[in-house]
Amino acid sequence: MRGPGSHAALRVARVFGIPVFVHASWLVIFVLVAWTLATGYFPERHPNLSSGAYWARGLITSLLFFASILLHELGHSMVALRHGIPIRSITLFIFGGVARLARDPQDGRTELKIAAAGPLVSLLLGVVFYSASTVSALGEAGAGVARYLAFINFAVAAFNLVPAFPLDGGRLLRGLLWNATGKGRATRTAARAGTVFAYFLVASGVLMLLRGEGLAGVWYVLIGWFLREASTGAYRDVRLDEALAGVTVADAMLREFATLPSGLSLAEAAREHFLRTGYGGYPVLRADDVVGLLCLRDVLKRSPEDRATTSVQAAMMPLTPAIVAAPGDPLLKAASQMAEAGTGRLLVMDGGRLTGLLTLQSVLRQVRVREKLA
Repeated sequence: MRGPGSHAALRVARVFGIPVFVHASWLVIFVLVAWTLATGYFPERHPNLSSGAYWARGLITSLLFFASILLHELGHSMVALRHGIPIRSITLFIFGGVARLARDPQDGRTELKIAAAGPLVSLLLGVVFYSASTVSALGEAGAGVARYLAFINFAVAAFNLVPAFPLDGGRLLRGLLWNATGKGRATRTAARAGTVFAYFLVASGVLMLLRGEGLAGVWYVLIGWFLREASTGAYRDVRLDEALAGVTVADAMLREFATLPSGLSLAEAAREHFLRTGYGGYPVLRADDVVGLLCLRDVLKRSPEDRATTSVQAAMMPLTPAIVAAPGDPLLKAASQMAEAGTGRLLVMDGGRLTGLLTLQSVLRQVRVREKLA
């Protein structure tokens, strides 16, 4: 699966230059899978073993399961990299994994290749584990683990091939429709399919709950809810792409804005500027030169006592490319950059001179106006 990244994640590795994160929610499903295997799956198939043996198999199988999910996401990532699309990160979380692409593919054919890579990796892993389960040298214990991993990889491939966005099958559907209908309509169609499938999962989960299948029912409802949110987000993203196509930073930036002197104390900045205007951030000047950006969050990091003795310059974000945009930059690119920086605003520089301030509100204003006019 490919989509947005997750917060509350811990970086655990770097594979082929791609940061790999584990979301806090991953611990929930890791423990759940290990517990299910150790207390149900393996005891039913291999009786008369010790509790420790069952738990050892459960933990090892759970780890290999998530290693398989990581390889699935690496499949997407490797193909994307071959087509010049950077990968921001891979995150393992409660519903599996997600590879964050820096941008969408440029055409349907590339989308098809990237989307197909993940399920192909899972199918290949299924074949490998099934073949391993027939090797006598592994013993019954190893064969049992391999059989389960073969089954689960085949299941992951099959589930992801459902033509419902943002599952890989939904991206395959978008890739097939892209050239014929355009990216926007193709995404809308795949996202609607994703929403329908999500409601089907939720309804199935409710029926399971009514039949007394508590854990399975809750799981179906959660997956359905997640897919619905993801498909709705995909539709929202394509509407944003269409609304801001061809719009530049200069079209949305504020040309009149307040600034802060670098030598001002944080206490005075809070009292005389943030409290009076309600603004979330200010460009910081030393003489006539812009040197950084001070946001409300930077003020709040300091205690009220520290604010009196801390200057704006000491607390600000220094001037770096991460918080700077050019007037001619595409507004979509700048909005993504703003989200990455987490500042809610960017300094607009032209030839080393501060010419404007791009804020989240000014971007949203452009979106609202253009959607209404369209």
